[in-house]
Amino acid sequence: MPSSPMIDSDASPPIFGGERDSMDPTKSMETWQDDEIETIVDRYGPRLLAYATRMLGDPAAAQDAVQETYLRLCRESPVAIRDHLSAWLFSVCRSRVIDWQRRGRKTESLGDRPVTQQTVEVEESLDQQSDQQRLLESIETLSPRQREVLLLRLQSNLSYKEIAEVTQMQIGNVSYHMHAAVQALRKKLAPTS
Repeated sequence: MPSSPMIDSDASPPIFGGERDSMDPTKSMETWQDDEIETIVDRYGPRLLAYATRMLGDPAAAQDAVQETYLRLCRESPVAIRDHLSAWLFSVCRSRVIDWQRRGRKTESLGDRPVTQQTVEVEESLDQQSDQQRLLESIETLSPRQREVLLLRLQSNLSYKEIAEVTQMQIGNVSYHMHAAVQALRKKLAPTS
């Protein structure tokens, strides 16, 4: 009688089309590579920091919130968040900002802080500085939701869909708050006759 090849009863069936890869625990536990983290920090860092600074009014607290966001990123599986990374980062950062605010930390008025971290060039006219000051003061008078949606859109360049994910609002609500914010700013900044 010819000998039959030995069959390993513990062997897994062949995988076609990657069906089993999604259930493989080693695939879901993939970790971020150092160069990926560097790229993410370079790409999103300034926007996250600007967002947190505008929301908290305290650059040191904002830096802490962003740092905690990166620490959380390092603990998450890239597979789970890679497809919606921008919204995920801003959502986590927003949670850190809210935590900071709930702890009762003092936040200061942002009336004299620039919208971006870039310094205003010396050559700018006093009129431009005055206009910027009026804009910042007007933004401060918006409701917290309007201000947050406006900053996420204009400063962080997130889409309405990403803003909806970050703030856990419907896209229609994001659109409503954005429209209301723009209308309020137009009214406040309209030239007086």
